[in-house]
Amino acid sequence: MIFAIISAILAYRKAKDAGRNGLLWALIAAATFIGTQFVVALFLGIVVGLVIGFTNQPEPNWGNVDIIITIVAVILSFGTTWGVLKYLDRVPPEHTYTPPPPPDSFN
Repeated sequence: MIFAIISAILAYRKAKDAGRNGLLWALIAAATFIGTQFVVALFLGIVVGLVIGFTNQPEPNWGNVDIIITIVAVILSFGTTWGVLKYLDRVPPEHTYTPPPPPDSFN
């Protein structure tokens, strides 16, 4: 949870520096960190359950499997949050308006 808060603070600062909505990007960064952990842990838990079910093996020591799933989920959370922060490093292009050319004059 601390890393989600840190990523939200970093995203807020980077977004404000780039002229973007800081609060929105802070929420996106925190949701990315937490959401990635949730999705990865759910996916890996389903995979482990299916492997155990289809191979008719006895249940493993869940403490060891749980730690491995948590480590993988946290590492992937850092990766996705890093991607969001790298995206915020890019400065958005300036929206400049170029007026149309003046009409032709036939003098």
